[in-house]
Amino acid sequence: MDYECRQRLGQSWLRICRLTVSIILIYGASLSCWGSSVYLGFGSLTPHFSTSKKNYCNQWNNTGIIVNKTYYLGFRTANIGLTYMQGNDSICSPIEGLLGHYTFYDDGWWGYGVTFGGYAYDQGNWDEHAASTPAAIDAPEPVRIDYYGRDIVPVLALDVSVRLIKRPKWSLRLNNLFTPIIFNHSIALEYNF
Repeated sequence: MDYECRQRLGQSWLRICRLTVSIILIYGASLSCWGSSVYLGFGSLTPHFSTSKKNYCNQWNNTGIIVNKTYYLGFRTANIGLTYMQGNDSICSPIEGLLGHYTFYDDGWWGYGVTFGGYAYDQGNWDEHAASTPAAIDAPEPVRIDYYGRDIVPVLALDVSVRLIKRPKWSLRLNNLFTPIIFNHSIALEYNF
């Protein structure tokens, strides 16, 4: 499959993701009886555990802790949620994706569940980054799958959220994703219907 065809397929996939999230958010917002919430998240701390020195972007003192520019918009009703996200990965290359959530427990202050889905990225940016990485430093390489010509990083994680501030209609949440390979932490402003 040639490069242009892959790009068109990838852009079509992203348009479908955006449309799906928009429809769910609009539809869900009109159904206040579901106990729904919408949240806007930003920022991201991602510790990378490695035995060798890696060439990451926005890394704190070669610790492997990355400060990513990530933004996401999500919708949750009862135990099911959907999140659309955009931002940067570990080498400051653009990413965009869709995540689903299933919540096993939520007492209003903290909750846990599972998050699944994935995000698209440009492998060409990673190839360029690896080529410019000095020989003494390992270039990072993402876990990925090829989805109809689009490079996707799959996500399956334990999702733990803690409400730092809670009011009747809104809260400030600390969202945490835990996988065997990587952790991710971010802040979200949640509005409850």
